[in-house]
Amino acid sequence: MPRLVFSGPDLGRVRFAVLPFQETLKAARGLGLLKPPAGLAAWRHARRAALPAAARPVVTLCSAHTWHLPDFLTPQPSTAPMSFEDELHAALDDPAAPVQRDTAAFAGVLATVPAVVETLLHHPERSRQALRHAFTAFHQAVLAADWPRLHAQLAADVAFRAGIAARHGMDAMLATLCPQHVRWEYPLLEFDGPGAPDFPLGGRGLVLVPSMFLTDGVHRQLNDRQQPMLFYPARTAAAFWRDGGAWPDGRLAGAVGERRAAALRALADRPGCGTTDLAAALGVTPATASTHVANLRRAGLVVTTRLARTARHELTPLGRHLLDTHIG
Repeated sequence: MPRLVFSGPDLGRVRFAVLPFQETLKAARGLGLLKPPAGLAAWRHARRAALPAAARPVVTLCSAHTWHLPDFLTPQPSTAPMSFEDELHAALDDPAAPVQRDTAAFAGVLATVPAVVETLLHHPERSRQALRHAFTAFHQAVLAADWPRLHAQLAADVAFRAGIAARHGMDAMLATLCPQHVRWEYPLLEFDGPGAPDFPLGGRGLVLVPSMFLTDGVHRQLNDRQQPMLFYPARTAAAFWRDGGAWPDGRLAGAVGERRAAALRALADRPGCGTTDLAAALGVTPATASTHVANLRRAGLVVTTRLARTARHELTPLGRHLLDTHIG
């Protein structure tokens, strides 16, 4: 199993990032793989019908290999929040990016090299412009309308893990990052994936990036020109897709109403409460409270975590913003 080797300074240089363009890459991968990642089958069925022809090269490129992409598509993330356009510009408009070299390395791990990769190899500048249009078409057709609720889940994941680090230390945060795929025992962070030599972080630290579409493992971005990155499944991804994250009625417009607003208020007053406690606060049955929570979760306003058989619910940043701005 691959392993990242930490030194003392690396622990102080671990940070998180929420990256919409990288999430676009993971979504395109989820659409193109022969076997859909866990939980994404319904979403994939719904979104394939809406995929424009202009976006198909993106799906082919991002699903050509289960675990790898050309490195230039994952540029160094800024410490400031980045929009989809910011990331797209950083990935495709940097004249110093080694597009041919990165694409050649990527082609070397493929059993079959698709036409989009061949074109990148032989006509890198023209291909980058074509990819810019293809990624924009894909994002608009597949991700843009759902991004607020997806972002809410990702931001909640970062806040949760930052809270663990603040209360219990970085060691505890890394140990609980993604137990099904990641194992931590200082100085080694071991994770599932294709075998590779140990990779010393060398004092550069690590960028941790949650994903709603990467439900089947972790991805890495390791090279000598930027801060190492590790992509991992967001802790609420399974519940989000199980609740019907593929369907339009889960979007924000369908989440507001008197009863759901009352549920938002109750959760704001009782962060981390269970379904039974919420039902008592609302004066409804647990089944009804569970339905309210599921609707809010589909809209990206609530996250649910489970400990044994107990479900705990809390507002996402988007949920708090909606409550503060429109409901009060």
